[in-house]
Amino acid sequence: FQRMTGPTYPVKDALVLDDGRKVSFRLPRSCTVKADDCVVSVKTDLALSGYISWRRYNTDDAWTRTEMVREDGALRALLPDQPPAGKLEYRVFLKQNRGYLDLGDKAVITRFKGFVPSIILVPHILFMFLFMLFSVRIFLTVFTGDMPVRHAVVMNVVFLIAGGFILGPITQYHAFGAYWTGWPFGGDLTDNKALAMLIAWAAALFAVFKDKAPRRWITAAFLVTAAVYLIPHSMFGSELDYKKGEIITGGR
Repeated sequence: FQRMTGPTYPVKDALVLDDGRKVSFRLPRSCTVKADDCVVSVKTDLALSGYISWRRYNTDDAWTRTEMVREDGALRALLPDQPPAGKLEYRVFLKQNRGYLDLGDKAVITRFKGFVPSIILVPHILFMFLFMLFSVRIFLTVFTGDMPVRHAVVMNVVFLIAGGFILGPITQYHAFGAYWTGWPFGGDLTDNKALAMLIAWAAALFAVFKDKAPRRWITAAFLVTAAVYLIPHSMFGSELDYKKGEIITGGR
């Protein structure tokens, strides 16, 4: 849910041309530097042509036109590489009987990131999944009492620290060249969400060892976690300011 609602999930849709025929398309909003994966694709068997118009995001650059090429039943165009955290905005136009059709009502924004090795990314995702799984399980045991909650809370904090505060910063370093861009150094919402969850579960951990009635603390920690996971992923993340030549956070 986080990934699909976030600003880096590709735009996927289909549309009807003026002659009633349909085409489907995939517009990337996250690309990897030097991976040649920033491919704009319009799937169609029709004899169509088209082009993309792009420029660096948040700049006064002139729009550059790149013609789309037909390959394997689709029109494709490759967006040019950018430095990590660099962004491009682009529009896609298809030529049909009555002129060019703009695939969207506004420009699509894609962000570039450095390559993150699977040996880092996979356990990062796994630990964050286990953290969410245990958060739900612990919350349920508040009412059923069929599990040693104290030990489970300890494990849950370990999962969060491993996934969000060890592997998470390493992942971000590979992707954008910085280990931590949340408070107090920046406005990266992903880092700040992890920090909010750590504070909530640290309070719950203290409560299960010291408080005779830790239910309210566990419930509060779970509600914070649930709220965090309902926020789209990668919001207000790293962005390259082309004019200053530095990476900023807290933007789109």
